[in-house]
Amino acid sequence: MKGLPREWLIAGLEKSARILDHVLADVTQDVARTIRDGPEGWSVLEIICHLRDYQAIFVERIARILDEDHPSFVAYDEAARLAMVVDNDYAGQDLRHVFADYRATRRQLVDRLRSLSADQWTRVGSFAPDDPVDIWMVAAHTLLHDGIHTEQIARILRQ
Repeated sequence: MKGLPREWLIAGLEKSARILDHVLADVTQDVARTIRDGPEGWSVLEIICHLRDYQAIFVERIARILDEDHPSFVAYDEAARLAMVVDNDYAGQDLRHVFADYRATRRQLVDRLRSLSADQWTRVGSFAPDDPVDIWMVAAHTLLHDGIHTEQIARILRQ
């Protein structure tokens, strides 16, 4: 992955947000709240809230990698992800406001990544002593996370 020019990764982050904008263009609040990824699955609204909240986590990790020497991160497990749905009242949020927050944070992320030097891209944090995570990996994780959930939303909308 590191052979990939970082401008391509940044462009992918910009484009993934635009793709999601197209996917959501005609989705109403009611549709976003009611259609789900299976009987126990998340709604479109809950998925967008999840993308917004996890993007903020990724942005925070990048900030810590830049500001601290070898910061340690805590991985979010399934219980923590599910707790965020309830604790942050995903079902009660407004789709357009949530997506506007997601887009604003994405713009900040892209601007921050564009401003980094080559050396800054190689700074690291970790989840465990033998598990280094650099800014490149966090940015790639953000992009992959978008893709997984954009496919999920597109699939739900086709039901």
